[in-house]
Amino acid sequence: MIGGKKNNSSGEIRSILGEGLRINGNIVAEGKVRIDGEIVGDVKGDYIILGESGRIKGNVLTNEIVVMGSIEGNIQSEEVEIKSSGKIQGDIVTKKLFVELGASIEGHVKTGDFSSKEVQIENKE
Repeated sequence: MIGGKKNNSSGEIRSILGEGLRINGNIVAEGKVRIDGEIVGDVKGDYIILGESGRIKGNVLTNEIVVMGSIEGNIQSEEVEIKSSGKIQGDIVTKKLFVELGASIEGHVKTGDFSSKEVQIENKE
């Protein structure tokens, strides 16, 4: 793993998009969301967990994301964690990046100081 990631299990999941569910259209979500189905469209949210069966075909804008499934699109996030089963085809712009051995990334990555001007997530506090 690149970097050291603590397990962020605080806060309960507010919404679940289950396996077998397919949504065509953009999603805007508050709180922690788990996606095990397929979304064709852009996703914006506070904290996204993309399960192993989860698929996103669109861009993602979030504060934090954990990727175990696949994304075909660009990601802008404060923090990105890609698990060994995660697959990303698209560019990633993030302040913090955590990658497990076996994860797949095809695209450009901007992280750390290089990303600070591009990652602009609205705080809802």
